Amino acid sequence: MAPDVLGAEHRSPSPAQLRSFALLSILYAAVTVAVIPWASEPGPADPNIVVVYGIGILVADLCTAALLGALYHDSGRSAFLILTCAYLYGALMAAAHMVTFPGAWYEQSLFGGPQTVAWLFLAWRLGAALLFFAAVLQAARTVPPHEARLGLRLFAACLLTVAAAVVIASISARFKINGLSGERFTEVATVVQWLAVAVSVGALALIWRRRAFNDVLYLWLGLVLVASIADLTLSNLAGGRFTVGWHASRANFVVSACLLLAFLLGDLATEERRLTRPSLFAAYGGAVAVTLAAVFLRWFLDPWLGDGVPYITLYGAVAISVWFGGLGPAVLAMVLGYAIVNVRYISAEPGISITGPADHLALILFTLSCALIIVLGEAMRRARDRYRVSEAEVKARAAELQRADENKSRFLAVLSHELRNPLAPLRTGLWLLRQRSADTAAKETHDMMERQIAQLARLIDDLLDVSRIDRGKLELRAEHLPIATVMQTAIDTAKPNIDAQGHELVVQMPPQPLYVEGDMMRLAQVVSNLLNNAAKFTPPNGRIELGARADAGNVLVRVADNGIGIAPERLQEVFEMFVQLDARHKGSGGGLGLGLTLARSIARRHGGELEARSAGTGKGAEFIMRLPRAGAPGVKAPEKAVEPAKPASERSRVLVVDDNVDAAQTLAAYLRLLGHRVESAVDGEAALRIAEVLRPDVAFIDLNMPRMDGVEVARRLRVTPWGRSARLVALTGMGQQSDILRTRDAGFDAHLTKPADLDRVSRLAAGHTS
Repeated sequence: MAPDVLGAEHRSPSPAQLRSFALLSILYAAVTVAVIPWASEPGPADPNIVVVYGIGILVADLCTAALLGALYHDSGRSAFLILTCAYLYGALMAAAHMVTFPGAWYEQSLFGGPQTVAWLFLAWRLGAALLFFAAVLQAARTVPPHEARLGLRLFAACLLTVAAAVVIASISARFKINGLSGERFTEVATVVQWLAVAVSVGALALIWRRRAFNDVLYLWLGLVLVASIADLTLSNLAGGRFTVGWHASRANFVVSACLLLAFLLGDLATEERRLTRPSLFAAYGGAVAVTLAAVFLRWFLDPWLGDGVPYITLYGAVAISVWFGGLGPAVLAMVLGYAIVNVRYISAEPGISITGPADHLALILFTLSCALIIVLGEAMRRARDRYRVSEAEVKARAAELQRADENKSRFLAVLSHELRNPLAPLRTGLWLLRQRSADTAAKETHDMMERQIAQLARLIDDLLDVSRIDRGKLELRAEHLPIATVMQTAIDTAKPNIDAQGHELVVQMPPQPLYVEGDMMRLAQVVSNLLNNAAKFTPPNGRIELGARADAGNVLVRVADNGIGIAPERLQEVFEMFVQLDARHKGSGGGLGLGLTLARSIARRHGGELEARSAGTGKGAEFIMRLPRAGAPGVKAPEKAVEPAKPASERSRVLVVDDNVDAAQTLAAYLRLLGHRVESAVDGEAALRIAEVLRPDVAFIDLNMPRMDGVEVARRLRVTPWGRSARLVALTGMGQQSDILRTRDAGFDAHLTKPADLDRVSRLAAGHTS
C-alpha cells in the first residue's frame, strides 16, 4: 500500500487486530508482573550495553520519523506531524543519552556533569509521552493537502524539534538538582517517571475510549504506549541502573521503538509495488534496530547463559526483518547480528575471527538456519502481500458493483418517471377521440388502446417500484385491514385479464374475518400480481383458485392454477428480476418479469414471505403469501362527512401548466369539453403572466419544468390575493410519499401522478376536494 493511501484513509481495526492488541497488552502486563519480584536484583553492569540499545532506539526512531513525515506530506493529518516530531525527538535524545552516559561512548559525559544523563533521560521520556498525548488529541484533524505548504510545515517542525532537543540538552547540562544518587534514582527522578507513566496512561485511555478513532494506526500507537508504560514502571520499581528491572525496562524500550515501525513497514510493502525510498530506508534501518534489540536481550541474559547459545535471540530478529522488509533487510540482520555476536562471544581476538572446526560448523548451522527462516518468511510475506492485493481488488470490485447497482436503480427510477409523461397526453387524447366518434369499430379500437395504455402504466409502475425497493425507498402506509377486502380489491383489478382468457376463478373467502397490518394498495398489488401471473401462464379456459385461511398466528393467502407449472429446480428463479422461465408460452412475453419480484419484496416488507410450489412442468403452480395475523380492530369513530361536491356543471377558470406541449394541450382540450374556461402554459413564467389575467379557480401544474419548477410557481401564486383561494393540483410523474409531502408544503391542495385518472381530474376541476 502506498504511503498516500495509508495516510489519506482511516482504516478501521479488524476484529483480529483488536484481539492481537488485547493479547499483546496482556503479554506486556504479564512480563512486567513476572519481573517485578526481581526488579531490584543486580544485573550486568556494563555501560557498553547502553550503546547497543541506544543505537537500536536511535535507528528505529529515525526510520519511523522518516515514514511518518512522508505520510504527513501525503495526507496533511496533523497527528502525523506531531508523531514525526515525537520520534525525531526520541532519536536525538537517544544520541544525547549515549554520549552523556559515563563509560558508554566516552569515559565521562561528553558535556554537562554526572547528573546530565539522568535529566536528559527524564526529559526524553516525559517529552515523548507529551507528544504522543498531543498526537492523540489531534487524531481527527487534517489540513488541506497543499504540497508546498505541507513540506514547509514539516521542515519547520523538524527544525523546531532539533532546536528543542538542543535547548533541553543545554538545560540538563546546567541542572543542579540530583536525578541520580550513585546508581540509584532520586525521589525527584521517580516522580518525573511516574508523571510520564500518567501521561501515557491518559493517552492510552483516550485511544481506548474512542475505539482507536476507528483507525488501526492508533491501535498500534496504543500498543507503543502499553510498552512505554511497562518499561517506565519497571525502571521505577528497579530503583536504579544495572538492575534486572532496569535491563528489562530498556529491552521494553527498544521493542516499543520498533513497534510502530513494524506496523508501517508491514502496511507499506506489497508484492506488486516496490517500497518507496523512505520505506526502503526504514526497512534496512528497522533490520538494524531489531538486530541490536536482539543483541541487547542476549547481553542481558549473560548472567544466566554465559557464552552458550550466542545466536539464540538473532533468529527472531531475522524473522521480523524478513516479515516487514523482505530478503535484503533479513540478510543485513543476519550478517550484522553474526558480526556483533562473533566479536562479543566467539572471537578470542579483537574483531571478527573464526578459528577451529567448531566455529566453522557453528557459522554454517547459523547461516542455514537463517536461510531457512528467510525463505519461509519471504514466502509468507509474499502470500500476505498477495492476500492484501486480492482483498483490495475484491473490495474495489464490490464497490464498483454497488455503484453499478445504485446507478441501475436510479436509471430505472428516472426512466419510469420519464415514461409517465407521454402516457398522460395519450390517455387524454384517447378520451377526446372516444367523445368524437360513435362508430362501434372505433369504440373497440379505443377500448383496446385504453387497455394497452393501462398495461404500459402498470409496467412503468413495476419499474418504479423495483427502483424504490432497491434503494430502500418503498413507502408503506400501514393500517388495520381485513384480508377479504385485500382479496376483493385484487380480484377487481385482475378480473379483466382472467375473463379475457376464459378462466374460471374460484374464490374461497375465510370463514371468519381475518385481519393484517399493512398497506392496502401494496397488499392488493401482491395478490393481483399473483392472479395476473396465473392467468398469463394458464392455457385458455383454465382454473384459478384464490383463498385465505388462518395458520398459527399467520394469515395465508393462496393462489393456485392448473397452468404450465414450474420445474422444481427453478422454483426460486421465478422471484428473480426480469426472469421469464418459459418464453415459448404465448402469454410469457406480456411483462418484464418483475411481478413476482415485487410481490415477494412487498410481502417481506410486511414481515411476511411469499413461497412458490409446483409438482413440475405442466402440473400447475401454487403461490402462498404468509402475513402476520393482527387482532380484530376496535370500534371505529364515526367518519367525517364528505364535503358536498360542487356541481359539475359549474364553469371554472382552469390553468394548465406543463412543459410537455402535447400534455398541456390535450388536458386543456379535455377540460374545455367539460365546459370549463381553460388556458395553458408551457413554462412557469408564462403561467404566472396568464394567471394574472385569468385568476384561475383551479390550476394543474407540472413539477419538473425548466427555469422555474412547479413548486416555485405554486409558491408565487399563493402570495397573490386571488391565488390564496385557488385550488392548486400537482400533476407529475413523481408519486412517492416524499413527493406528496413536498407538494403539500409548497401549498398544493392535491397531488396526481401521471397518467392521472380523468374522472379525478374532472372532479378536481369542478371544485371537488378529491
